[in-house]
Amino acid sequence: MIRSFRNSIHPLLQHPSAWKWLLAAAVLFRFAFLFASGLWKTEEYWEYGEIARLLSEGRGYSFPFVDEQLHFLKDAWYPSALMPPGYVFFLYPFLLIQNVVIRNLLLFSVQIGLSALAMLFSYRFVKQKAGVETGAVTLLFLAFTPDLVYASCSVGPTVWFHFLLSLFLWAPSGIKRPNFLFIQFLSAGLLVLMRSEALLFFVVYAAWQWWKGYRFQAAFLLMGIALILSPWLFRNYREFEKPVLSASAGVNFYRGNNPGEIGDWPYAWSDTVLKMRENPATYEAKFDALAMSQSLDWIWQNPVSWLTRMPEKLVRFWILDWPDPRTHSPLYWIPWFATFLLGLVGLRKREARNQFLPHLILLAVYTLVILIFFPQLRYLTLVKFFWMPFAAVAIMGWMKNGEMKSE
Repeated sequence: MIRSFRNSIHPLLQHPSAWKWLLAAAVLFRFAFLFASGLWKTEEYWEYGEIARLLSEGRGYSFPFVDEQLHFLKDAWYPSALMPPGYVFFLYPFLLIQNVVIRNLLLFSVQIGLSALAMLFSYRFVKQKAGVETGAVTLLFLAFTPDLVYASCSVGPTVWFHFLLSLFLWAPSGIKRPNFLFIQFLSAGLLVLMRSEALLFFVVYAAWQWWKGYRFQAAFLLMGIALILSPWLFRNYREFEKPVLSASAGVNFYRGNNPGEIGDWPYAWSDTVLKMRENPATYEAKFDALAMSQSLDWIWQNPVSWLTRMPEKLVRFWILDWPDPRTHSPLYWIPWFATFLLGLVGLRKREARNQFLPHLILLAVYTLVILIFFPQLRYLTLVKFFWMPFAAVAIMGWMKNGEMKSE
């Protein structure tokens, strides 16, 4: 019976139009979720929306102060580099549309389109590396994993991350040289402007290219990224006297390394911090430096507690972030547990590790990032997209051989 099932599935995966039907189903499913969830009526645009609002009011790239209930203040702000500008600039023109429904329909339609392109590039990459069936199974996972569906219908740069990185990985096999070099550094630079920690991935990726002998490509990639980042870095140097990518490293470091719980924010209502607020021009940099100093002091005084948090961070990142109530739904944890276990099986195959080595670099880099800082559900959603080829390899191993042998 099982063999009969496997035999019946194979022709479907091999059908030349299978990827088109899966991609169309993914798009329709996302629009259905958008309307069923009510997200098309949202007026919550998080930090990105607040920065865009102040930009539209002529306040520059700034962020509002908050009160003790964490409500944004409308008439008090400070120059900011809290968030890199990529998603803010993407969101800005949509916020100029006064009708909320029209604004959101346009915004989320574009994001669903970006999600579809990300899935298409990922499918083509996996197909080229591991075959059409593995590509189709990967696309199936990407199409219907709940938090990947949610990401395209919510405010944030997650779908941009999936789109730009999928384009970056696919470009060498899908675009003729030298165009692929231009596409790669453009997509990489834009991605860092969306998520600043992505720079670490590209540095490691370039180091791997250099080691493999592709030194021109590695140097071209890093120089291209530097070129794209230069206006933002120059702005921050002029504003804060430091060419920072973002001004939240200290705060994020504190959230993973503090005397309270993982994820706690630094206290912002002490006399010292309130004194900082009197000079908005220097507030953000000083508060971030204070958070970093407090965190390093805690680590120095509590090295054992700091080290014992590492396993908890790993479990909360890769398996279940239990303090987040969104992970309690079976719609979240059942699909993730299944694809996580399948991915572990797929990782046992040496050929898969070689075929998807850039994916492994990404997964390793983000594991390091959460160990240094702190785990959060959205970080896993960023990289989960690139876990799915390994899960697909496991499925195909079972379908072809009935088992997956390690190598």
